Amino acid sequence: MKKVKKPVWITILVICILVVAVGAFFLVRGLNKPEVTREEFEPTAAPTQAQTEAPTQAPTQKPTEPGPLTAFGYKLAELGDFKVDFKELNEINTDIYGWIYIPNTNVDYPVARSTEDGDDSFYLEHNIYRQYQFSGTIYSEIQNKPDMHDPVTVLYGHNMLNGSMFASLHNFEDPEFFEKNNTCFFLTKDKVYTYLIYSAYTYDDRHILNSFFFEDKKVFQEYLDSTLQPHAYDENVRENVKLDTNNRILTLSTCTNGAANTRYLVQGVLVDERERK
Repeated sequence: MKKVKKPVWITILVICILVVAVGAFFLVRGLNKPEVTREEFEPTAAPTQAQTEAPTQAPTQKPTEPGPLTAFGYKLAELGDFKVDFKELNEINTDIYGWIYIPNTNVDYPVARSTEDGDDSFYLEHNIYRQYQFSGTIYSEIQNKPDMHDPVTVLYGHNMLNGSMFASLHNFEDPEFFEKNNTCFFLTKDKVYTYLIYSAYTYDDRHILNSFFFEDKKVFQEYLDSTLQPHAYDENVRENVKLDTNNRILTLSTCTNGAANTRYLVQGVLVDERERK
C-alpha cells in the first residue's frame, strides 16, 4: 500500500475541523434565534411565470389609522403605516394571534397564547419558534380569549436587562414620559384595537385573573376603581378617566427591579376597535 504523505493528512484534518465548526455554528444559531421584528414579515409580491428576477415588494393593504382619536379629553397617537403579516407569522406558529405596539418604547412584538395542555406559561421561556429562549415571547393565558373582549386581558413579558420585551414599560414610571405617551395598539389579523394607557404602578405578584371574578359586575367595578387609585409609591394615573363595567382593560405585566414578589403594571382602556382594511 502506498503511504499517504503527511501534508495530505494535515489537509484532511483541517477540512474535518472546518466541517465540525460550521455545523456547530448553525446549530447554535438555530437554537438562539433573535427576537422577531415586523420588518421580517412585510408581505412581498408572489412571482409570476414570466418573472426572471427576484420579486419586489407588492403594494400592501392601506394601513388602518385609528387616529387622530380622542378619549376622556386626551388625544391618542396614530398608528400610521404599520405592517404585520399574520399569514406568515401563523406559518411559523399558529399560537400567534396578535401584535402589540406602544409608540416610543421597545414594545413591538408578536403575542402568543399557548395551546399546550396545562402549560399556560409555555412562552415564558420559549420563542415564537417554540424553542427554549430565556427572553420568551409576549403571551396571554388560556383564560383570556383572543378576541380581546374579556373584561381584563393580561399580557406577560420579561423585564430584560437589554431593554427588550416588556422592560421599557418601566418608562411609564417617569411622570413626564407617562404624560406624553398614552397609546397602545393591539393588532390581530382582522382588527386594530386602540387603548388609552391610563394607569401605571407597582403591584404585588398575585395572579390577577385568578384573584378577581370579573364576571361579577360589583367585583369588576371595584377592581376598576382600584386601578384609578392604586396605592403605590410610583403610581401615574390620568385625570378625568372614568371607568365602568362596559369597559375592556388591557393589563401589561412585567417584573420590577425590586422585590421578587412585585410586578409593574401598565393598564389601558379600549377606546377604539375597527376592522383592518
